[in-house]
Amino acid sequence: MPKKSKRRILVASANPKNTTQLRLDEEIKQIKQAIKQAKKRNEFEVVDSCLAATYRDLSVAVLETNPHIVHFCGHGEGDAGLVLEDITGKPTLVDSNTLAGLFELFSDQVECVLLNACYSEKQADVIVQHIDYVIGMNQSIGDRAAIDFATGFYDALGDGRDYEFAYKFGRNRISLPHINQADIPVLKKNPNINPSIWIHGWKKQSYGDAPTVELDWTKYFDISSQPRRIAKQETWDNILQPNLIEAREKLPENKVINVRGMIPLTAAVAIGTIFQDTIGYTLQTQQRTTSQYNFWRSDSIPSNAEFTVIKEDGEVGKNLLVVIGITGNASEDLEVLRQKSATLFNAAIYIEPDSGTGERAISSDSDAIALAISAKEIIRQYRQKYRASCTHLVLYAPFSFCLFLGQRLRAVGDVICYERVADWNYQPSVKLCTG
Repeated sequence: MPKKSKRRILVASANPKNTTQLRLDEEIKQIKQAIKQAKKRNEFEVVDSCLAATYRDLSVAVLETNPHIVHFCGHGEGDAGLVLEDITGKPTLVDSNTLAGLFELFSDQVECVLLNACYSEKQADVIVQHIDYVIGMNQSIGDRAAIDFATGFYDALGDGRDYEFAYKFGRNRISLPHINQADIPVLKKNPNINPSIWIHGWKKQSYGDAPTVELDWTKYFDISSQPRRIAKQETWDNILQPNLIEAREKLPENKVINVRGMIPLTAAVAIGTIFQDTIGYTLQTQQRTTSQYNFWRSDSIPSNAEFTVIKEDGEVGKNLLVVIGITGNASEDLEVLRQKSATLFNAAIYIEPDSGTGERAISSDSDAIALAISAKEIIRQYRQKYRASCTHLVLYAPFSFCLFLGQRLRAVGDVICYERVADWNYQPSVKLCTG
């Protein structure tokens, strides 16, 4: 499994001769400190090698570091451009179109540009044609406000929040009466931002702005019936999986794709197998934890979370049953399924996270990804141990985990996912051919 790369923050600064002296060293120090103390500090890397920057310095730094976030601190002159330095340290202006042209070349990597400089809204208006999120200043901003806004922004980002939340959090930081400059930072969003797919299964509902792709599967699933109605394999083969493949062609690679919808857990696994991480797809979905909703991304750096095999028995044979318990203890489900199923399971295992089950078993996307990797490895290992050609998978887990697991189910043969349709009653839902 390739190691996940950190999200790089390139900090560039310029305070040329004969310009008002700014506390840029303090701003950079506070940015680094915010990331160092953050909950997700291991997912970020601050690169601050572009100081006293000329335009060549800036462009080469973007080229060499290939950052996800570019933070500029210094002076701005509105329509005239940002103030950088020339080779003698004197001020030189870089116009909006030149900056936009630079960021256009790196639009497949750079997610956010923060121009912490006076009157930089003009540059933000042009750069946002190519970058999803750009923050500029609509007037002169004081040293104290600039530093506090930046610190608030990275405090929130380091906590796992998205760019919009981080922007609002930074603005709140400078809304105090003795600062009162919260109206100066302005967030620009690319109109083509956030490609999204809505998939309606149990219920159809709206999630805000219109999605890039919308699939209505409600006629194939019914949560109100007893037992719950789920799509048959023929429906998956002829309608639902082709739907997903067609949707994939309409969604861009190298972008974070928002996945929303009330759908069965088995459908989440199926979606993940179509949007594999190895072919360039990063998925994001909203996940409720114990106290709040957060957006979890499939490219976060895995934590150290792992599964432990709690129960195991059986013999060599075709069918291996794997039951995963995360949100609760599902060990009894394993026994009931073995008794009631028409399929003869030659071997069965039940796994739980090392930390146990329940609401706190997964606290972040890093945990979800680590457990998805661990589950895939256990399936592979026990498939080989029992020489099974088909894995029967039962999931008692969060939606995000199922989505991320599907992205990683490769080269483990046939996997049949089971859906809980009533108390103590599971039915085969979708067969995935992973190679």
